[in-house]
Amino acid sequence: MRLVTDNPFIVGAVFARGGSKGVPRKCLRTVGGRTLLEIAVGHARAVERLDVVVVSTDDREYAALAERAGATVPFLRPAELASDTAAEIDAWRHLIRHMESRGRRPNILVTVPPTSPLRIPADIDTALDLFLASGADLVITGTPASKNPYRDMVKVSEDGWASVVISSPAAVVRRQDAPELWDMTGVTFIADISYVMETDHLLDGRVAMSPVPKERAIDIDDEFDLFVADLIQKELDR
Repeated sequence: MRLVTDNPFIVGAVFARGGSKGVPRKCLRTVGGRTLLEIAVGHARAVERLDVVVVSTDDREYAALAERAGATVPFLRPAELASDTAAEIDAWRHLIRHMESRGRRPNILVTVPPTSPLRIPADIDTALDLFLASGADLVITGTPASKNPYRDMVKVSEDGWASVVISSPAAVVRRQDAPELWDMTGVTFIADISYVMETDHLLDGRVAMSPVPKERAIDIDDEFDLFVADLIQKELDR
C-alpha cells in the first residue's frame, strides 16, 4: 500500500509540448475565446488543494503564455522529451526529478491536460477525492463507451467477413446485456509519485476510475474535435 501523509504536497501539472501534428500549435488554439493552455492552467488554479501549478513545455511561446495565466514554468523541457515518440510519463518523471533537485519531492501528481477544455475544476476535485479515499496508485477519468466490442464493434477477417470483436457464449443483442465499458479520457490523471517513478507501465498498478459526463469528456485530437468543443463552449457561455 502507498503511504498517504496527512498533508501531502500536491502538484498540479500541465504538460504542453509545442510540436503537435494533428492540430499544429494546438495549445494556442482557442475554445470559447481562450487558448487550450490558458483553460488548463485556469482549471488547475481553481482546485484549491493543489499546492503549486506547473507547466512543463519545450516551447518558449507556450511558457510565456503559461506564466501570464498564473502558472510556474521552472524549465524548458528537453527536446527528447517533447517528440512524437516520447512517452508522457517520461515528462512526468522529468518534472518530479526537477522538483526533487530543488529540495521538495511531491507526494501526488495531478495532471491537467490542455486537450480537455470542457472539463470543470470539480471533475479534478472529484478524481482527487477518489485518489485519497481509495488507496489507488493512479486515478484516471472515463466516460461511458459509445461502442461496445461485445455488440456493435466488428473486425474483418482476411477473406472479408465481419464478426463481432469479442464473442460470448450467448449472443449480446440488447445494449443492456453487454458488459459496461468506458472510454478513458484526458480530463485528469492523478498519480502517486513513487508509483510514477517505479512503474514500467502506468496502468499496471491499482487504477481507479472517476466518471465524467460525455459532454465534458471531449479530447482534442483533430480539427473536428476543436470545432465541436468550441461550439459547445459558446453555447454554454450564452
